[in-house]
Amino acid sequence: MIHPHLENSLAEGPRAWKVSLLTALLLVLVWSACFFFPIVWTATGIGEADKLFLDLRNILSAGELAQQGLDPFLKNPLDPYNRLHGYTEWWFVTGAVGLTLADTTWVGSLLLGMTLAATLLVLRPATWREGRSLFFVLVSPPLLLAINRANPDLPVFVLLGIALVCFRGETAPRRALGVVLLAAAAVLKYFPLAAVVLLLDARSRRELIGWVGLYLFVLVLAWPSLARGWQVATSHQPAPSWLYAFGAPVLFRDFDLPVPLGWLAAAFMLVTAGLIKSMVRNEQTPPAEGAVRDWEREFAGGAVMVIGCFLHGSSYIYKLIFALWMLPLFWRETVTGTDARWRRATVVLLFAVLWIEGGMATIINLSVFAATLSIPAAEAWLKLTLAINQLLTFALVICLWRQLLGYLLRKTLTQLAHFGLWNERFPKF
Repeated sequence: MIHPHLENSLAEGPRAWKVSLLTALLLVLVWSACFFFPIVWTATGIGEADKLFLDLRNILSAGELAQQGLDPFLKNPLDPYNRLHGYTEWWFVTGAVGLTLADTTWVGSLLLGMTLAATLLVLRPATWREGRSLFFVLVSPPLLLAINRANPDLPVFVLLGIALVCFRGETAPRRALGVVLLAAAAVLKYFPLAAVVLLLDARSRRELIGWVGLYLFVLVLAWPSLARGWQVATSHQPAPSWLYAFGAPVLFRDFDLPVPLGWLAAAFMLVTAGLIKSMVRNEQTPPAEGAVRDWEREFAGGAVMVIGCFLHGSSYIYKLIFALWMLPLFWRETVTGTDARWRRATVVLLFAVLWIEGGMATIINLSVFAATLSIPAAEAWLKLTLAINQLLTFALVICLWRQLLGYLLRKTLTQLAHFGLWNERFPKF
């Protein structure tokens, strides 16, 4: 049975293009205002106004150096902070096609446009409520941070967004293209390897085997271009802390405490065991089909990226851009009871994490600028804000992990049934 709200949401199809268009126009207006009024970047603590598209500069400078016959894996004097290139040589295509640092502004603007287009292509908000929700995610400080830096996560986000659309297809070749794009994204930025769990959505045993083979083929083909970047990335592992840092170890780094990796791992396993126990029911729940199947797959893609990056703890909060893919499942209530309550709690926590840290940082900075708050008081308030936001992020990840676990367990049982190793009775997860 389809939830009544789901029927209402799907019935809004004819005006969906109006919602997407108005949302896009408002977003372009807000994003443009941020660049025209650089005080936004200073007030929010996002970045320096004179170093826009900072991460894109690193990519373009690496490509430019490679064309000059130099090695950006060893030295990158063209980068504003002399950061080495830590990714695959595939990024050097920017230099091969003639792009240089002089092209930063228009390439960055194009990348932001592609990011917005990919977002609307995947999410397709159908009601004004959905458009409003999407708007407030895309203008939140973590997403503005990604936009300000034009981080390489943006082209990866675009590539994975196209892959998700391909997975919606009814033809095998279209879905296989999605697998190729999934693997290509993993080559470009490593952490999208977590999205390999989407292969569990294969519709038959033959398709699963083909997908795994295709995915591995792309990785093996790309390995020669990956090896050096992988070495740089693993030997220069960032350990961010303080404002906008994202990850399980960040709470300890902020207070200059040793990171208890063993205790964190034990806590993760304990929480996982508890969540599995709480999900087991006697009722049978068949796998979702149609639009709900697409929303669940896209939720899983977003959730696994967010959880994986959080556990790794080596990046910043702009990783929440991948949480965008979870919104369609949140918008359309496809479950009731306990599962619905978990989902509502996840939405509340997501918006809290998106806005509390950046919002409070803005208030604190403006108060300091206006001389109504002393520097020591500002630091104390910021430290309290960061601690609260980190605890909320832990709670968000637990909620996401519970829902992702249910998806992974159902899909694993489905694949076992395809191989004749399960009797196709699906307990409720």
